[in-house]
Formats: sequence, structure tokens, C-alpha cells
Amino acid sequence: MSKTVFASIAATAAMLVATNARADVFVDVGLHSTRVEADVATFPRVTTTESGLHLGVGVRRELTSGSIGARAELEDVDGDLLLAVRALDYRRHLSQRFAVTAFLGAARLDLATPAYGYYLGGGVQLKDLWPSWSLSVDLHYGDKIARDNLLPSDPQGGKPDNFYDLSGLAVYFSRRF
Repeated sequence: MSKTVFASIAATAAMLVATNARADVFVDVGLHSTRVEADVATFPRVTTTESGLHLGVGVRRELTSGSIGARAELEDVDGDLLLAVRALDYRRHLSQRFAVTAFLGAARLDLATPAYGYYLGGGVQLKDLWPSWSLSVDLHYGDKIARDNLLPSDPQGGKPDNFYDLSGLAVYFSRRF
């Protein structure tokens, strides 16, 4: 059997199996409060707290007792855009209306040069508060989001990287489509 015929049969079989597969698309709108600990070159650590708009969009597929998906989030943190990707976004149903969540992914903080790091967290969700609407409360943590000191205006001396630890709370509504 040629590789082309095998690939065609495999693709057809996958499409037949996937006809029953369904994923929900959803958007999040809410508020966040995020604490930023900045460790910049030779300066002492600086801690600030900012609040602002939380936006997200994602897909989720139901499992037997939960769901799994992926999500992208945007937040304004101290005047800088935080783009976080939940590569693994898991939700465990505890009852028909209540669930707990856990996620792991990566974050990008849009500074003079971008800073990248790990992003993780968890929360609770009240499902179907209204038809297709849920209410969520999440705790999130950005671990050692790092930015290289490359620009002439960057502080010189000390470490070649600046590190930012983010910890925050987001409260938001999710609309499922």
C-alpha cells in the first residue's frame, strides 16, 4: 500500500471518528488585580499592585467528569500588556453547577523588550449562572517572567536579565457559544 493511499485512508477514518467530536468556544470578560514583583538589574526589588480588565478566549472539550481545553488571556498590568496562554486548561466538575479549574502555560509581558515565563494557576467556577454564562474566580501566577537587558536605556551592571513575578486574582464571566 502506498503512503498516499494509507494517508488518505487514515484521514478519512479520522474525519469519520471526529464527526462526534465537539468543542465549545467561549469568551471571558472581567476584572483582575495583579501584584508585580520586579527584580531589575542592580535596583532593589519593587512591588506594585494593579487592577484592570481581564479578557480571554478559548476552546473546551467535555470529558466524562470534566473538560480540557486551551485559552488565551489579555490583561493590562501596570500599563503593560500581559498575554497569557493556558496551553493546558483543565476543569473538574464537582457537581452540575460547580467546578474547580487548574491551568499551565506561558506568559508574555510586553515591556521595552518582551519578557517570557511560565504561567499557572487554578480557581473555581459556578457553571450556568444564566444559560451559557458562568462565573469564575482564578488565582494566577507568572513565575520568573524574564526580560533581557539589551537596550542602551536598560540599567547596566548586575544581572543580564530582569525578572518579574506576577500573582493575581481574576473574577470574570464566561460566555459559551
